[in-house]
Amino acid sequence: MPPKFSLQTVLDVRQRRVEALEIELGRLLQEQRKGEELLEQLQGLETFLFARIERQQVGEVDVFALERLHHELMRVQDRIEQAREALEIWRQRVAAKRQELVQARQDVEVLEALREKELARYREEMAQVESRLLDDLYISRAFRRQREW
Repeated sequence: MPPKFSLQTVLDVRQRRVEALEIELGRLLQEQRKGEELLEQLQGLETFLFARIERQQVGEVDVFALERLHHELMRVQDRIEQAREALEIWRQRVAAKRQELVQARQDVEVLEALREKELARYREEMAQVESRLLDDLYISRAFRRQREW
């Protein structure tokens, strides 16, 4: 039975950290997607308001309705700008979290490689011990046969 990996607790902690980072990344991606959807909705509303303003300017012009649509359009454009800024922040957070996750996965891979090397070394030692035992067994059998002749 191979010996317990001396850094197993560290490996376990790092693996849990990777899992936590994956969950956080998923949450951030979900928030980013919500921001993208909001931006798409606002841009659709902006397009709708432009079309309404264009229709309002054909024929008899209602200045008050046109002014109201213009103010509504200005508010939507402000919200679009805010949504773009928020989305950029989410994108930066996602990129940072991805980088953090990559680093955490690399840390885990290093420890797993160390564990595999330690296991390979143990297996090699066991193979050598087994080989020496077999050699001793064959030698003792040969010696017994020689004594019996």
